[in-house]
Amino acid sequence: MMIRGKIRVILLHGSSDEAFDPAVAFARQLAESFAARLHVVYTVEEPLSAGWTAEVSADRLPEIHQAMEAEARQWLERTISMEDQERLGVEIALCTGPTEAELVRYTNEHAVDLAIVVAPASHGGDTETARALLDRGRCAVLVLR
Repeated sequence: MMIRGKIRVILLHGSSDEAFDPAVAFARQLAESFAARLHVVYTVEEPLSAGWTAEVSADRLPEIHQAMEAEARQWLERTISMEDQERLGVEIALCTGPTEAELVRYTNEHAVDLAIVVAPASHGGDTETARALLDRGRCAVLVLR
C-alpha cells in the first residue's frame, strides 16, 4: 500500500527487551516529525498457558491485564517521559491472541497508517509479522533491525 496524505497514526509492536528502547526512540521521532499519534501494541499469544497464570484463576485475568499494561507503560517511560507520552497521544494496548492476527486487526480497527515491526537480528527477524501486515493489513510497514 502506498501512503497517500498524512501519517496520523503510527503503531509500534511492543517488547520488553533492552533492544526495544532504540525502536521506541525512532518511533517517537517519527511521531513527532509527522505530528502523529503513537500506539505501542503488545501481544500475548496464550495468557492461560503462560507459567505465571497457572496459579491465577480466570476471573483475575482483567487485573493481570491491567498490571501488564502498567508494566508496559513504565517500560516505555524509560524512553518517553509521561509528559511526552501525553503530548504525543501515546496509547498502549495489550492484545491477546496470535501476534500476526492481532496486529492486522488492530491496524485495521485503529486506522494505522504506518506499522513498525522490530526484527532483532539475533532471532532471525520477525518476518511472519511483517508479512502478515503486508498481506492482510491496510497500512505501510517499516521493519527495523
